[in-house]
Amino acid sequence: MRGNRLSFLIVGAAIALGACGGSEVTVQVLGEGADGPVPEANLEVYFYPFDRDSVFDALDSEASSPKPEIPEDMLATFNEISSLQEQWRQKESQWSEARDRMQTLSNEMQGMDPRARGTREYMSKYEEFQQLEGTEGRLNREKQTLFDRFTAMQDSVTARVDSFKAVRDTWEDENYADYFDIEETMVEELGRQVYTDTTNAEGYVTQSLPSGNWWVQTRLRTDVTHERVWSLLIDPTQVDTLRLETSNGQERIRL
Repeated sequence: MRGNRLSFLIVGAAIALGACGGSEVTVQVLGEGADGPVPEANLEVYFYPFDRDSVFDALDSEASSPKPEIPEDMLATFNEISSLQEQWRQKESQWSEARDRMQTLSNEMQGMDPRARGTREYMSKYEEFQQLEGTEGRLNREKQTLFDRFTAMQDSVTARVDSFKAVRDTWEDENYADYFDIEETMVEELGRQVYTDTTNAEGYVTQSLPSGNWWVQTRLRTDVTHERVWSLLIDPTQVDTLRLETSNGQERIRL
């Protein structure tokens, strides 16, 4: 049986790899914010005693037909959707800043002595407020236009995405059916288990691991069509925090 033969091949490879020492490992997951890296809270992090990706690679190679690939024109549409989403977010941020500044100016003017309304300070605030009214209105219209384009493009590709997902899901149901049996066999042969925990408010998770090689895996949604995936071998000699960030993750399409 193909599944059993594949199981023994992968188990043998995993046992050969699992020969190094290990220790308590602290992992921090960092996403990308407007001003730099930001901790990602409430994210599930998995610790596997084997390379999970290699299992799927082996299953792909043993499949009866090639895995369905997303068409190039659909990928181009996804990239355009992501670009529109980012433009909309930036415009929304600019609009929010203008609106907040208007609120600050309004509060300051209302808090001034009525007798000060003819002073240079008051007039300076008033003139800035008037200028911002036009800016706020323009930014509001622009962000709405971008949002409408973004949602319209999403809607335009929904039917194709659903059709492709149906084909891909059918392929995976057929060709990945043995995966959980393989994982169970590998865990039993290695005398280990798969660990999982959730990051705290600062994006940290700490896990005590038995000796041997471990792979840390997690995934983070980055926009409506993409995610960042990490699958890293933990260095047994590492004593500092392992940071999962943009530079050591992989960007993938997420349907």
